Amino acid sequence: MIPQAVERRARWVLDTVGARELGFGDDVPYRAEAWERVERGERPEGDDLAEAFFQLARVEERNAPRDEHGRFRASDSSLDPLDPPLERLRRRLRVEPPRWGGARFAVALTHDVDTPWKWTRRGLLGAAARAKADLLGGRLGSASREARGLALAPLHKLRGTDPFWSFDRILADERHAGSSSTFFLMAAHAHPLDGPVPESYERLRPRLVETLLEGGAEVGLHGSYSAADDGTRLAAEKERLEELSGPVRGQRYHFLRLDMDRNLGHVEETGFGYDSTLGFPDASGFRAGIAQPFRPWDFEREAPRAIVEVPLAAMDVTLSAERYLNLSARQAEARLRFLLDFAAENGGGFAVLWHSEQFDSAVTPGWGALYRRFMDDVRVRGGVCVTAGALAEEAEEWLS
Repeated sequence: MIPQAVERRARWVLDTVGARELGFGDDVPYRAEAWERVERGERPEGDDLAEAFFQLARVEERNAPRDEHGRFRASDSSLDPLDPPLERLRRRLRVEPPRWGGARFAVALTHDVDTPWKWTRRGLLGAAARAKADLLGGRLGSASREARGLALAPLHKLRGTDPFWSFDRILADERHAGSSSTFFLMAAHAHPLDGPVPESYERLRPRLVETLLEGGAEVGLHGSYSAADDGTRLAAEKERLEELSGPVRGQRYHFLRLDMDRNLGHVEETGFGYDSTLGFPDASGFRAGIAQPFRPWDFEREAPRAIVEVPLAAMDVTLSAERYLNLSARQAEARLRFLLDFAAENGGGFAVLWHSEQFDSAVTPGWGALYRRFMDDVRVRGGVCVTAGALAEEAEEWLS
């Protein structure tokens, strides 16, 4: 006799991978000892379905160690994020992956807008401090780039431009590639890590929303650092952004501060249709072991949530930052192509994140050009680049 709770969990996994016609216990065997390990919070062995639940529901993250920002890191995971077990299960069951937009795979292009304008007074002081610290620390390449950026600041001031106000250029590049994207905007600053000059963001937000909507982009909420701990704050931020943009369907927490048990329910309760925070800060790949959108599991109700999670498979900061992988744009390109080769072979529907600040060619040379090549790489492999909202909307139909 299969316990009812196990039956519900197994059915969720099978439905998520598209194996709706297969029966649990008949077509797919039930191994009690594997599911008992899951119940104890242990990774099961020798049972693909039980392991798929363990990873998709993020059982290992419950009561697990977290970093200083409350994030679960890939370095603490039993998962190989570049070999997602849900996709292995799908292949073993001979289930075809969904074809998002009729293509072999789909990539949701997304941008987090943390700082829309660089050369404020505090921005100048910060850049000078970083250049000095890099020089004293022997990081000569980084110091040189910061100095080059500072040298261009007077020219930007004379022209009324700014290296972080890259939105028109990003939108033009995406139109040229036949692509579209989602920009996650902050609506409030209540913590020092939300950004150094909140008054600048406040002043520029209306212009930013207008620019993005006129350019055909989707506007989502970048839930603030504190909103990850406070559902009421998240709801207020959504309402505030919607006063400028109209309805907002999706969100991503600042600093990727997603806890599947603790604060994903806030996203659902606030009325969002989708979230796209679920990714590792320190590694590329698939944090839930699946390369497709899915409805997350709610342990309190023992049922899937109503919202869709669009998994975040790659982030520019993960690839480039010294505290993570510390790759050049050229080195990062090989990692991204590996990800796209996997998607072309196995199907996929996932997000990538390119911060708008990463298009500052003086300080982060090569990353804007890499983004343009990335869109081309998706197309030549038979994929499409879409907004996160468009991918989530199609997933809602496929998962229902």
